Amino acid sequence: MKYELLSELLPWLDAYEKTNAQRADPQHFAVWLARHASREEQVENTRAKREEIAVDISKYLVFMNRYVRAYGRRALDGTELSTPDDFAYLAVLLFNGPMTKIDLIHHNRHEKPTGMEIIKRLLELGLVEQKDDPDDRRSKRLSISEAGKNVYLKQEKDMQALANVAVGNLNQAEQLLLLQLLEKLENFHQVLQAKSKNAGFDGIVTFAEEMI
Repeated sequence: MKYELLSELLPWLDAYEKTNAQRADPQHFAVWLARHASREEQVENTRAKREEIAVDISKYLVFMNRYVRAYGRRALDGTELSTPDDFAYLAVLLFNGPMTKIDLIHHNRHEKPTGMEIIKRLLELGLVEQKDDPDDRRSKRLSISEAGKNVYLKQEKDMQALANVAVGNLNQAEQLLLLQLLEKLENFHQVLQAKSKNAGFDGIVTFAEEMI
């Protein structure tokens, strides 16, 4: 005879006896098993659902980024700027003053190669200027030029319109709720990125799990 069912039941019997040592009642065990097996299944279903939700959120965040970038390119068509990132770099320099290349790149949450390409493009267009950093002669400080200010002011209205398009049909309360959630995620990822700066992906996952 095969005892596959019995082998499946043995771990449950062991768990039952640890909490019900004085009650060797098959009917009570059957009720206990149904309740606990159902609870474990619910936990597994909840975990699977949570993972499915996480995948969907990540997917829609990526989609939103693609929508906004596509609209932004059309808004900037015929101008000196190529992407909304160009405009964002000008805005940061205009409102935050001169900063190093690395600080500007970090402020915009870009990786270094991507940020350096944007800075190079803006320098070639004469929209940004660079000077020696008085605090570090090996470094350069960037500032927005007069031409850059003019381009910013000329495109500001269209970029505000782009932001209005991006939030779509969300009412004000929904926009505020979304803003709060995104700020919470932003704070989480700022800390995670700092902690996992020199880690591989497995390290990023480990740090993230510790923070949740």
